[in-house]
Amino acid sequence: MKNILIAALLLFPASVFSFECPKSGSQEKAEDCPWAGAARLMSGKDAGELGAVFSTYTPGLLRQLEADRANPALLKLWGESINYDELANGEIVDPAVLSFISGRLGAPGPSGKIMHAGAEHTYGYLFSLLPTKFGYKRARWVRPDIEVGLGLPRGSAGPNTPEGTLLSNITCLAGGIALKDDPAAYALLAKGGASCSAAVKKYAFSAIKRLRLTEEVQLAGGRRVALRTDFVPFAGTAGGNTHLLVYSVYDSAAGQAYLISAFPVAQSFVDNATAPGGLGKDKPVQTRYNAYVEGFTGAGKFRGNRSAASFAK
Repeated sequence: MKNILIAALLLFPASVFSFECPKSGSQEKAEDCPWAGAARLMSGKDAGELGAVFSTYTPGLLRQLEADRANPALLKLWGESINYDELANGEIVDPAVLSFISGRLGAPGPSGKIMHAGAEHTYGYLFSLLPTKFGYKRARWVRPDIEVGLGLPRGSAGPNTPEGTLLSNITCLAGGIALKDDPAAYALLAKGGASCSAAVKKYAFSAIKRLRLTEEVQLAGGRRVALRTDFVPFAGTAGGNTHLLVYSVYDSAAGQAYLISAFPVAQSFVDNATAPGGLGKDKPVQTRYNAYVEGFTGAGKFRGNRSAASFAK
């Protein structure tokens, strides 16, 4: 594979691999590079050309993908995501880039707009060019807000981590918060967590104070789906954010809980999500944060129970 990538590099002129980053007139900042520039280079490229761009600008990410491929338990802890942002009204990541990432990870590739959530929300989001009112999707990983807020070493929740990988560290971190109450998922986490960084592992498997919003519905055939949003308070404000949000789903049809997404949010976001007026029985319930739950997402309007509770561990 290495020889193929070298050969591919020799076939393309240097101009193919040059880019402007941050791009003038855009929302991009220095923290968005090289990811945004590489993503623009990847547009319209085939698998061989994509590999060459990855090898040139993000070789460390290729090594992380190969390391994660050797740890399949990580992939089993994530659900599915929709590669489309309704608020921004656009495709989040180029499907060809997601196909390349999935192939290297050994994860299921895109099926229409449906994608493996772990692959897309970690590595995939690094290469999103879709501007949103909250900024670019990669901000959660390239900014230090999560690390500063939770007291983790710099880089441990980002793409240039000195230990572990982006996927393994975020799986450990989010899983340690959201999956403790699910024996099957937690057993997988204990197995997959062998490859995450020591600092993240120590945090993830400790007692973590959090506020959980649970939105539960009953579907046909006795199937139960619970959408769980955990809010973990930061030690202080970091980049305007006060909590880490971890979104997970328990689906009785799957037999275990699984992760969907994680990102930092402000106190006002937490207050709005858990406002007393929205809690109680017979409330509207729908998937959020680009989650896809087969037979539920987009299948109609559902009502169920919405509740909030605090946990000390």
